[in-house]
Amino acid sequence: MKAQIEADARAQFAADEQKRKDDIKAVFKGFEAHSIVMQECLNDMDCSVQGAKDKLLTALGIQTPTPEQSYSVVVQEGEGMKRLKADAENAIAVRALGEKRTEGNELSGYTMMEIARILIQAHGQSLSGLDRMGVVAAAFTHSSGDFATVLGNTANKSMLKGYEEAQEIFPRFTSVGNLSGFKLTTRMDLGSFPSLRRVAPGAEFKYVSIGECAETATLATYGELFSITRQAIINDDLSAFTRIPQKMGLAAVHTVGDLVFSILLNNPNMADDKPLFDASHGNLASPAGINTSSIDIARVLIGKQKDGDAVLNIRSKFLLCDIADEGSAKVALESEYEVGASTKNNTTPNSVRNIAEVLSDARLSGHNAWYLNADPVAYDTIKVLYLDGQQAPILEEQNGWSIDGVEFKVRLDAAAKAWDAAAKAWDAKGMVKTPKTSQPLALTTFIEEAASRGLFTFSYKLN
Repeated sequence: MKAQIEADARAQFAADEQKRKDDIKAVFKGFEAHSIVMQECLNDMDCSVQGAKDKLLTALGIQTPTPEQSYSVVVQEGEGMKRLKADAENAIAVRALGEKRTEGNELSGYTMMEIARILIQAHGQSLSGLDRMGVVAAAFTHSSGDFATVLGNTANKSMLKGYEEAQEIFPRFTSVGNLSGFKLTTRMDLGSFPSLRRVAPGAEFKYVSIGECAETATLATYGELFSITRQAIINDDLSAFTRIPQKMGLAAVHTVGDLVFSILLNNPNMADDKPLFDASHGNLASPAGINTSSIDIARVLIGKQKDGDAVLNIRSKFLLCDIADEGSAKVALESEYEVGASTKNNTTPNSVRNIAEVLSDARLSGHNAWYLNADPVAYDTIKVLYLDGQQAPILEEQNGWSIDGVEFKVRLDAAAKAWDAAAKAWDAKGMVKTPKTSQPLALTTFIEEAASRGLFTFSYKLN
């Protein structure tokens, strides 16, 4: 009888111990990276399931809410949880963006679905009974927002990657400015002081004249929405973190480029009711193709600009043209001998050799002009303006309402403005436009203009 009782007791103990171990293994499911902690719990027969949970939370770095006063609690994020989120972000970025794996990242190679499960379980939430769609839903809607933050950070990296890799040339020949808001802004005018005034011994220094230019500018907001659905997470569709955000980053830069080149293509009227490039502004050369002579004419036109009676001596830095003219422009600027001479065996040295760097853009395709530019640091004919200096696009996120997932918004606040082209302004003097050919009027336009001036009349009838 005694032997039977002892046998039953041993069997019950073994069953209880096996249940304890099974329950502890369930606690650590999805946290295989902490197998050492799990084994310690399994080996310690005094470690209960609750004790195993406490040790897991300690390993993850989660601190339990600590009362600060009787009516409030403060929840702090430990270093372990920060590391877990960083590892999750890196694990996705390694696969989606080709980033280097951080040392010791035990989540490397995990799918997005697996990462969603790990992040939600790290907060002690049970996912028992949930299918894959339910697990992702819990990860998206959990109050911590860890999973959505990890996705957002990865998408932001991809967007900035596209922004930084965009092959735009407008930053080379424009300058950058900042605006603090969206109200109409007037630029400060420092007046005319190309040289300093002499100060006699004992005399007072005089203030420069500071006023306002007639030109104004205002920012506009540009943006798009895109989403990452639960289905994309379950299918482990990494394109959601590569193609879409990266194209958004590219689109943001292209948008600013379009604003800049629209100024060149449209030659807008300035505050004096004259076009930016106009003979009265001293920045419009006679029609000519790109050759030694025409570049030299534009060079001289820039160099002889004056501010009042003072010669500015502006030097050329860039030649901007259509991408189809890039080859001929480089020939004209890099050839040893004069380009465009009437004789084939010309040995006259090229007087404009290497005076400027060629910049080309396909937006000027079909545009009947090319430009010679000074350094935009000193003479910013066109300035690109950003809200508070934020040049890169901004990515914002929120849990989806109209879609089953998380929504992202790409936003950029920018403007491009050509500043004063009046006779005494410096800015527009650093850019000279040279039409490639004279544009003849179409026959119908010629007849209509001639008739409007009373040169002749005409009539017609319908048969």
